[in-house]
Amino acid sequence: MIEFVEQHLAVFIDPSERVFFVHLLLALVAASAVSSYHESKFDLKEQLGSLFNRRYWFNRSTFVDYLLLVINALIKGLLIIPIVGTKFAGAFAFGKFLQLNVGDFMITGVPWIIIAVGFSFVLFTFDDVSRFLLHRVMHKNEFLWRFHRVHHSATTLTPFTVFRTHPVESLLYFFRGFLVFTFVTGIALWLFRGQLTALEILGVEAFGFTFNMLFANLRHSHIYLSFGRLERWIISPAQHQLHHSRHHGHPNYGACFALWDRISNSCLQSAPKNLQGPLQFGLPLTELEVAKQSEPSAQSYA
Repeated sequence: MIEFVEQHLAVFIDPSERVFFVHLLLALVAASAVSSYHESKFDLKEQLGSLFNRRYWFNRSTFVDYLLLVINALIKGLLIIPIVGTKFAGAFAFGKFLQLNVGDFMITGVPWIIIAVGFSFVLFTFDDVSRFLLHRVMHKNEFLWRFHRVHHSATTLTPFTVFRTHPVESLLYFFRGFLVFTFVTGIALWLFRGQLTALEILGVEAFGFTFNMLFANLRHSHIYLSFGRLERWIISPAQHQLHHSRHHGHPNYGACFALWDRISNSCLQSAPKNLQGPLQFGLPLTELEVAKQSEPSAQSYA
């Protein structure tokens, strides 16, 4: 039990995790700046009072976050990883399959930095679009929505709400990531063999690290941080909060790039004209509204 607790407290010192302490500190600084801007003053006492508000971190909604964090970690650590293996094992196996069944094929003469940047960007892009597609399907398919609605039932958003997923949804996202990494990395290993390297920061894939560093922890928060015109390309924390709103029809399925939402006409920017007062988080008021998952008016979209 002690080993299990230590293992999962390690997420705060693991650079690959969204709740890595550096990402949390940067989110805290951003939250302070945004709050000061909206209130036209910096009040340290008031901000510390909000940060350490026990009712914010410990309530009926957040207890579900913490419970599901533990349950999903147990399922992944005790069942999924021992049976399926790690994503690296899948990538090596697929690369070997291509070598044996398609033939020996290796690209040479490409500078390592081009390989590193290209591989990292392609992997991040495929991971991002696959997240978008699965997320959208979980909203539009009535059966899958029954699982995803657990995430949307959160009425208080904290950085730990990202762990608030039904075990079935957690498994779907695990296999999504496993398959994307297996195919993209397996093909790259087949093409570049020993030349393959990734662009990394602190041993973590650089694009993913940068995404988490740029205030990803504020996506599940009550700090309304907009990216302005950049929201045509990058999903801001404010846009994801609109996704969690009870009254906006769940736009913005994307994780990082807004392109996928723009293509599917589900990109809602965080401009003041798209707000009807303070956001209320949680499930829509009626199950009929949930089941229909109606799109917001096209006039609302950028």
